Amino acid sequence: MRSNPAINPKPCAPGTRPRPDTALDSGSETPGGVSPDSLIISRPSPPEAGVTGPSVFYRAGFWRVGVGLARHLPHGLLGRIAGHLAQLYWAFNPARRRIVFENLLPVLNGDRLAARITTRELFQQFGFKLADLWRYESGLSIYNLFRDLTGWEHFQKAQAKARGVLLVTIHLGNWEFGAPLLTQRGIKLQVITGPEPQARLTQIRQAARSRWGIETLALSEDPFSAVEIIRRLEQNNAVALLMDRPPALSAVTVNLFGRPFFASLSAAELARASGCALLPVYLPRTAAGYTAHILPEIPYDRRALGQRQGRVELTQQIMSAFEPALHLYLNQWYHFVPIWPR
Repeated sequence: MRSNPAINPKPCAPGTRPRPDTALDSGSETPGGVSPDSLIISRPSPPEAGVTGPSVFYRAGFWRVGVGLARHLPHGLLGRIAGHLAQLYWAFNPARRRIVFENLLPVLNGDRLAARITTRELFQQFGFKLADLWRYESGLSIYNLFRDLTGWEHFQKAQAKARGVLLVTIHLGNWEFGAPLLTQRGIKLQVITGPEPQARLTQIRQAARSRWGIETLALSEDPFSAVEIIRRLEQNNAVALLMDRPPALSAVTVNLFGRPFFASLSAAELARASGCALLPVYLPRTAAGYTAHILPEIPYDRRALGQRQGRVELTQQIMSAFEPALHLYLNQWYHFVPIWPR
């Protein structure tokens, strides 16, 4: 039985060639001024029933082990190890597996078999992503992991307008890798993130980005730093933020694949405050390497953003721009907590 042809081909470990298209085991289905709070993008949402937080393995000690292994093991070997460990996690954690399964169902029009297959692929792809990310955070070169960059002309055109560039993305592929691609081209990037589950883990990950010349700003720790982001956009700098899985304070309901979905209003708020250019970007992993895609600028009428409805409509435009990419690379849309409104 074959997986949905609209989904990215079967995952293969770093440093290896893709295997022939063999069947996968389906597995078990077991308003006024800009409010600083409205720009917070990474504070956890109110808890729901079931598993809602990150894995117990996402801690500073485990992360340091992964980064250390990346420095000493051949990258292909590390990728295979991480992929196998992710598959074990899939097999022995039915609660997390069920969450991913339900997150994928709406995109697959309720096709439960396709969702089971894609869920298993997603866990393995996440293992490969971790191996690549640990290499990046270890300070080793990752440029050999890239295959292509498309849409660079969109960034150059937006930057030429001298209004600042807001790169909006989702948890698709290895979104962290977009930053070194820009720094390689002389673009200083500020990445908006939230605090990690542990303060020590936050420090480790911020230090790793800093070694690549990337500045990290955690808005949830300092809400009024939104003013600094607006200032930097007005100075024609580039800023990146994630749109999906927003906290309650900045979440608005849009339509994604015909279903209500919570997305971040922060991009529209920043556009309203600064007049910046909005560029959707995503960076999936393929059998040949990572390909960064910069999509055309999202147009908007800044005057219309004075009304909340105008900002919600702009948020809808942004999220709709990602639907084709999600269809292609659904097994790399990494959400391990519930994302659809109940």
